[in-house]
This record gives sequence, C-alpha cells and structure tokens, in this order.
Amino acid sequence: MPGEVQNLYSSLQQELIWTHAKWKVFRQLFAVDQQRLDILNSSAPFFFRVAQQTLFEDTLLAISRLTDPSRTASKENRSLRMLVEQLQELVPTDLLDDLKEDLAAIKAACTPFRDWRNRRLAHSDLDTSLKVTDEPLPGVSRADIEKALACMRELMNRVSGHFEDSETLYAEFQTWSGGTRLVNLLELGLAHEKAEREDIQEKIQRLKDNT
Repeated sequence: MPGEVQNLYSSLQQELIWTHAKWKVFRQLFAVDQQRLDILNSSAPFFFRVAQQTLFEDTLLAISRLTDPSRTASKENRSLRMLVEQLQELVPTDLLDDLKEDLAAIKAACTPFRDWRNRRLAHSDLDTSLKVTDEPLPGVSRADIEKALACMRELMNRVSGHFEDSETLYAEFQTWSGGTRLVNLLELGLAHEKAEREDIQEKIQRLKDNT
C-alpha cells in the first residue's frame, strides 16, 4: 500500500477500532438483559443514564466523521470516501467498483446518524430542539448502528485484503477491563452492601430483644 494511502488507511483503521471498542462497552452495559440493567440502576442510575446517552451519541458522531465527504469547502476530511478517492488509480477496476458499492451501502446505512449529527449533536437546529418541526429526528436503533459498522468493516477489510491479504476483526475487540468487569464489580459491591445492611438490622433486632 503506497505510503500516503497507508497513513490514511491506518488512521481510519484506528478510529474504526476505537469506535467498535466504545460500542462494545455500550452493549456490555446496556444491551445484555434486564438483570444487568437492574444492577446499573441499583448502583448509580443517574451516572449510567449519562453514560448511556454519551456513549450512544459519541458513536453516532464517530460514524458521521468516518462517513464525511472527502472535502468540506477547501479542507480535506479523513474519511472513507477520501480513502476510496486516493485508491482510484491504484486498484483494479472491479475492486474500485466494489468499494464504490460499499460507499453507497455505508451512505444509506448512515443517513439517520448524519441527520442527528447535523441537527442535534454537532449543531442545535432550533425547530428540532423546540420540537416544532414536521420532520422529527429519525429513530436510531442498536441494529442500525450494527449494520453501519458492518458496512464499514467490509470496505476496510476489502482494501487490506487486496494490499496485505489480511483483515481486522474489528467486532472482536477484547479487553478484560470493559463493561462486563464493571458490572461484576458492581454486583459484588451491591451484595456486600446488602450483607452489611442485613447485619446491622440483625444487631438492632438483638438489642431490641435484650431490652
């Protein structure tokens, strides 16, 4: 892979890995089951409400950045579209056609996120904020985000497959100190707190019985 393209590819790769990592933490915390949500709500409900919204919106922003046009006014953007443009003279026509199809699929999958970015997250559209518009923000589900990330993985791995005969397992990001470990520690803390409370209640009851 030529040096200039390699630099852009590597930067996009790291951003996409980091986006998958944060999204995995979101899923570990908020997309497992009701029991896990109960643990979070029993521990620090306001904090986890903030964390949920922040991680969700940050993911939308990250996806929007990755899917920006290649240029905004006179400024070039680090985006998947810029990557494909830089590859136009470097890859076979059939691969370039596949990459353009990937871009079209990514654009279709990410349109709702860009609407959120433009009207709420990066800017504050007045009518949207005051809820007086006839065009409310589109709904965005976890499945929508999963689909968008899958489309971006496809494009990036198509490029690395051509130049390096390799692929990155973006969705398999692993860390022992993620959301699951946090929930396990919270569960232990809640159990300890419950045991302490029950112990105090028993002591109070014994005092009452002895009076």
